[in-house]
Amino acid sequence: MYRRNLKCSRVKNLYKFASQKMDTVFTVESSREFDACFHLEYDPKIIQFEAQPIGYKYQFEDKTLPYTPDFKMIDVNNVETFVEVKPLCETSDIDFKARLKQKQAAALELGTSLVLITEKQIRVNPVLNNLKLLHRYSGFQEFSPLQLKLLTLVCSTGSLTVLQISELLYLSLSELMVSIIGLISHGALLTNLSENDFGMQSKVWVGHEQ
Repeated sequence: MYRRNLKCSRVKNLYKFASQKMDTVFTVESSREFDACFHLEYDPKIIQFEAQPIGYKYQFEDKTLPYTPDFKMIDVNNVETFVEVKPLCETSDIDFKARLKQKQAAALELGTSLVLITEKQIRVNPVLNNLKLLHRYSGFQEFSPLQLKLLTLVCSTGSLTVLQISELLYLSLSELMVSIIGLISHGALLTNLSENDFGMQSKVWVGHEQ
């Protein structure tokens, strides 16, 4: 086992992702990995994740080689999984497939699994756009009086669209949107992130979907 240290180079750009879920800033080495962070951050089934976790060794062509997964994640069932992020165009390469098979076999010997994801799973919209929007407003620590008022209103009605809330509280959409997005980013309000880009017709609720 060993830990890899990422360093800037002429051929690779490093990206920083501030995770509120993990209370740290992760360094990743591709825009695909950066975008994957948004999914890991806001997936309620993932309780922990880590970029560039402690690596392991695998056997390939009679050699023992080092490998560091791009991510390690732990789900609500306490199942640990390693994640390899790769461009889709590279996944059909014969050498890559052979190496991946051996990396997966070595992971199984450690009692975990290694899964492959590409931009096909990561860069799906409107989901990714909505997750990035949530992340932009995730910095506050305490709910404002307006946000507490919003929670009370939505709790009492079951579910409302952003436009309906605006009309009920006599607030402009621009004034309201920041507060609602902040509540969603903290899990206090829920919405459907996969249907459309978040906007005035988006429905929000507390607890289970209405």
